Amino acid sequence: MSEDSSAAFSTVRAIDGCQVGRHTLKVTAVRPVRPRAGWLYVDIALATAEGETSTTHLVTGIVSGGGRGVKPWMECRIFPQVSFGPDRTIDARALGLEAGFINLMGSLIPPGGHLMIDYDSGGQDLTMAELAARVPPACSYLGELMFRGGFRGQFKDWYFSEGGHEGPRKLQANKSPNPDAQRESIREHMLVLRRFVRCPLPQEEPERSRIATAVKRARGLIRDFGRALSRR
Repeated sequence: MSEDSSAAFSTVRAIDGCQVGRHTLKVTAVRPVRPRAGWLYVDIALATAEGETSTTHLVTGIVSGGGRGVKPWMECRIFPQVSFGPDRTIDARALGLEAGFINLMGSLIPPGGHLMIDYDSGGQDLTMAELAARVPPACSYLGELMFRGGFRGQFKDWYFSEGGHEGPRKLQANKSPNPDAQRESIREHMLVLRRFVRCPLPQEEPERSRIATAVKRARGLIRDFGRALSRR
């Protein structure tokens, strides 16, 4: 097994059995991405304390061990609702399971790595609408979760594919390679967010409410991260 494949399998093993809220993550399928080396398709379900496994996934995606100068990364789709059979569906978003999974990946992906989340499907239409309205990525719904989860480097909105093989639209958040780079990146994010919160709200609904919610997230990020910069 190559070093890249070993790193990817190590990440998958760290995900399997991890506690997120009141549920446990359960990796139900792992298969290589051919012909890529060190890339693994992974399906992740939920398990209850009683041993019941969800019949739909919380997450599907690709885990990469990196290599050739690229740090480990993950590209995934996170589903805000998860079913346990035909008669019971849980609200994974309300239970904080989306945030919990992103926080977990923030602990597993090293500095210099990145996380990409599909917002084109799987119930992530809120992020899609926010990015289409030019909300700064860091205070979009998924972007804030990634920022708080430790992905505070540059963001990239994969709205248009560049070569036909990038898959669905997704938001990428990078981890800065070192503390100095992270401080500079956070400083740049704060400048963008401070400009955003000063912009007038649209007059028409639902755009007005949507942007107002993003502004609230932006103010929270400024409060939690901007003040620390100002004390340095």
